[in-house]
Amino acid sequence: MNTKLKKIAGQQLQLLRLEKNLTQEQMSEKLNLSTSAYCKIEYGETDLTLTRLDKIAKVLGISALSLFSHIDKSMNPDTDNSCKNNSNNDSAYDLNDLRELIKANTRIIDLLSKRIDLLEQRL
Repeated sequence: MNTKLKKIAGQQLQLLRLEKNLTQEQMSEKLNLSTSAYCKIEYGETDLTLTRLDKIAKVLGISALSLFSHIDKSMNPDTDNSCKNNSNNDSAYDLNDLRELIKANTRIIDLLSKRIDLLEQRL
């Protein structure tokens, strides 16, 4: 599995986990992994097997196909700009990747802010 794919898959898994209000510790317990092993998945440091992705999908309450589709959309965003039409321009693809990473990180920040608000309400 190439590094770019592992990183994007990890980011998408993190987003989905946060949407389900699960901690990394909870995910690792449900997957019978150490927390550090699960963290390596989200950070894109671990190769993912189909079996492992299937188990993660079940924990997240979605089908493996939905999970693969979610990751695939992040790898191949449907953008409507001239970058897609210029297949020789690698920097354009890098720019699209950067935009997708920014979008993913923005969603993570929004979810974390909501989680902080919920935790503050409990205090």
